[in-house]
Amino acid sequence: MRPHDHPPLPHPFRSLPERVEMAEILDDSSAVDDAELERSLRAMAQVNRRLGGNRSLVPHLEGLARARGLGSLQVLDLGTGSGETPRALRRRLLRRGVEVHWTGLDRNERVVRLGARPGEAMVVGDAFRLPFPDHSFDAVTSTLFLHHFSDAAAATVLGEAARVARHGIFMSDLERHPLHYLGARCLGATLWRGDPVTRYDGPISVLRGYTRGELQRLGDALPFRTLQVHRHLPFRVVLAGVLS
Repeated sequence: MRPHDHPPLPHPFRSLPERVEMAEILDDSSAVDDAELERSLRAMAQVNRRLGGNRSLVPHLEGLARARGLGSLQVLDLGTGSGETPRALRRRLLRRGVEVHWTGLDRNERVVRLGARPGEAMVVGDAFRLPFPDHSFDAVTSTLFLHHFSDAAAATVLGEAARVARHGIFMSDLERHPLHYLGARCLGATLWRGDPVTRYDGPISVLRGYTRGELQRLGDALPFRTLQVHRHLPFRVVLAGVLS
């Protein structure tokens, strides 16, 4: 569906609303052609690179490696998109003495086809039923992924991530906040003005995001030895669940 087929974006607000159930355009990627999809993937990679998505995961993965005495990490990245986040994590952590071997998973075959580079492990798969045995990876990560799901569906995704992880899961996403939504609307009027898909999906992603308390409640029912939800500037939250 094109932007004009979707409900209009809500006006900026002063108080925090409940999570919305509004669909993003890329929830159905058949609505866009390859050029539009690639442009949207580049925009998401830019958001993660410049606005803290990649940076938010680095200390958690480094801390896990140090705590467990691991010189390298086998990492599964859910909803990996173009694969830019695990590539960035690999570069950043290598400078800190931790080698990352990563596998990216996305349910969208077109996304995997457009994003994959030679020699990389990019898999088409369903986060609700991961195609891997128990404890296959040291850690499972995601960025800009959890907000796409209802609470019940997100809990299922977290449970599957915990099943295939040996040590922990680290999920970075957007914090729902009035100023964050206003910022996304401003980006839509400037940086994303020529990209109607991202101009619409960016603000909706914020409205679908979680607060720290909401993420904490999602993870409380899962078998983590420790569970913490960390805030990273600007407006990022990371659910960090460490397994025994």
